[in-house]
Amino acid sequence: MGIFNDMAHTYPLMRGGGVLFILVGLGVAIGGIGGRRWMLPALIAGFALGFIALFALSVTRLIFAGLGSPPLYQWIVMGVGIAVEILLVNYVVFAITDRESRRYWLWILAAVGAHFLIFTFSHGPLAGLLGVLCILNAFIGLRLKNVSYRVFWVIDGILTLGIGLWMVLLTYNL
Repeated sequence: MGIFNDMAHTYPLMRGGGVLFILVGLGVAIGGIGGRRWMLPALIAGFALGFIALFALSVTRLIFAGLGSPPLYQWIVMGVGIAVEILLVNYVVFAITDRESRRYWLWILAAVGAHFLIFTFSHGPLAGLLGVLCILNAFIGLRLKNVSYRVFWVIDGILTLGIGLWMVLLTYNL
C-alpha cells in the first residue's frame, strides 16, 4: 500500500470525511432500495447520523488522533467544496422543477459528486476518485433511461460508503 502510507497524515480530514461518507452513503443506498418516498428522509438521516458521529469524534478527540491537525488551507478548501455543493444542488432544484423525475435525482447525484472533486485537496485523492465515480454513475443513469434511477442512487450510496470505509481504514493503517 505504498502510495497510501502517508495519505492520512497529509489529509487529516480524511478520517472525519470517511465517517461522514459511510453514514451518508448508507442513507443514500437505503433510500434507493426503499423507493422514492425514502430517498430524501434516508439521505437526511444518514447526514444527521454522520454529523452526530463527527461531533462525538471531535468531543472525544478521536477524529484527529495520531494524524495531527489539518492545515488552514484544507479547512478553506472544505468550505469551498461545501459552498459549491450548495450552489450546484440549488441550481438543480431551480432548473429542474419536476421533483419526481429521474433527471432531477440523477443531476442531484452529479452535483454532489462534483463537490467531492474539490475535496481531493482537503480529504485526499480518494475523495476525488469518489467524485469521478459518482459523476460517471449519474451520467450513465441519465443515458440508460430504461434502468430505474433508483439503481444509480443505490450504486452511488455503495460507492460513497465503500470509499468512506477505505478512507477511515487508511487512517488507522488497516
